[in-house]
Amino acid sequence: MRIKGVQGLLALTTLLVLAACGTQPGANTATSVTLAGVVGGTDANPTLSGQALDLSSASVTVNGDAVQTSVRPGMFIYAQGVSQGGTTRVQSVDVQIEVKGPIESVDVAASLLTLVGQTVSVDALTRIYEENPDDTYTTLALADLQPGDYVEVSGTRQADGSVLATRIERKLVSSSDPEYGQVEVKGTATNLDTTAMTFDLGAYAVDYSGATVEGTPAEGAFVEVKGQIDTAAMTITATKVEFKSGDAGMDHDGDKAELYGPVVNLDEAAMTFELGGFLVDYGSATLEGTLAEGAYVEVKGTFDADDPALIHATKVEVKYEDGGEGSSYGEVKGPVEAIDTAAMWITVAGQTFWADANTIVKQDDPDGPLSFDQVQVGDWVEVKYGDATDADGRFYATKIEVKGGASDGEGHEGYHELEGAAAGVDAAVMTFQLGGYTVVVNDATVYEVFDAYVSAADFWNQLGEGDRVEVKGNVDENGDFLAVKIERSN
Repeated sequence: MRIKGVQGLLALTTLLVLAACGTQPGANTATSVTLAGVVGGTDANPTLSGQALDLSSASVTVNGDAVQTSVRPGMFIYAQGVSQGGTTRVQSVDVQIEVKGPIESVDVAASLLTLVGQTVSVDALTRIYEENPDDTYTTLALADLQPGDYVEVSGTRQADGSVLATRIERKLVSSSDPEYGQVEVKGTATNLDTTAMTFDLGAYAVDYSGATVEGTPAEGAFVEVKGQIDTAAMTITATKVEFKSGDAGMDHDGDKAELYGPVVNLDEAAMTFELGGFLVDYGSATLEGTLAEGAYVEVKGTFDADDPALIHATKVEVKYEDGGEGSSYGEVKGPVEAIDTAAMWITVAGQTFWADANTIVKQDDPDGPLSFDQVQVGDWVEVKYGDATDADGRFYATKIEVKGGASDGEGHEGYHELEGAAAGVDAAVMTFQLGGYTVVVNDATVYEVFDAYVSAADFWNQLGEGDRVEVKGNVDENGDFLAVKIERSN
């Protein structure tokens, strides 16, 4: 399925080529490059396709519209920049939001959710976050999402037209907010009626008679729609519709391309696959690893001289053979307390989990895969787990991510995180036990309960034994974990 979302992506290519031409040749020569794929790393150190991203001077758009936003890990982007010495200085970046609106259903076991008539699948590499009032983010498991939650989904289209989410954000939008009924969605227009100015998009009927229309309405065109949803009537009253067809405006002038993301429509006979709407020809590429549908790969190559949607790969590296199991029911965070690399179990925050060859094991900075035996006692990790248990009643770890100490990736530079069930709660002295640490507080500690800020007195009056908490902070000189923020989620 060739997605038309890459139209107009390369408006700055000529300028970038001219800028690159002013440098001296050599190993560190600046090279104009087009990027497409999933952002990795952390907020402080974002990466794509193994390249560090310098976003300090980048102009940022979302689906082509200028907005105030930040580029965050898990977002699927198209970008232009100049690569030199392992870093790409990004000059323009367009974040791809596939669908935005209230969730209609969640099927944790099947790793699926639906919203605005779109089927969205989740794997172990999908980053799920909750937006906080202080502009930070809290990580979530899939089971934390509920029908009615207002979410924004970044990702990529699969062969069947569904969305594979690479990042999901639960927004601070309630059903009483005017924004709640405003949706954004992409897909294929069917049953187009240019007289009535309507078409179908999935299960919804779209009325675009009062909308700003870009492009030429056509049956089967890929469209981007913004508008007001009526879930009872299954209609969207559009305020803006963009009809996309062909690959106009994609003159790359032969510049370099670097991609990262999941493989779609792999054709081993033709030696091609799709990634982010581009067709990748790997017939002459150096291939590291085994290609498979759904494998996450890094691609380096050049654009075809005649077809701007075709990339001739020079190197394809398989980073993950697949995206892993997406049906996460919970998560814990903290230092590894014990690990058995032969039996494949790990203990974090007082809980022991079993793993197998399908468990995704990775690090966030530098972003990339790890083997289970590279994880060590004392490493700070985030473990997402499913509901499958072994003979000892231990939950299955779907993903183990080793976290760097430089940033937690959620707006708290230099902090670590603990997450799990609070034990030994002592409200009188305001401490509890978690992850092998005594959690302590001071006058600067911030408290949050169910997404609302509360006073220290209210928090400690409510906190009970076994309540699930997430704590951001650091180990102090006494060996205690000094919290800068504590969130209670049940």
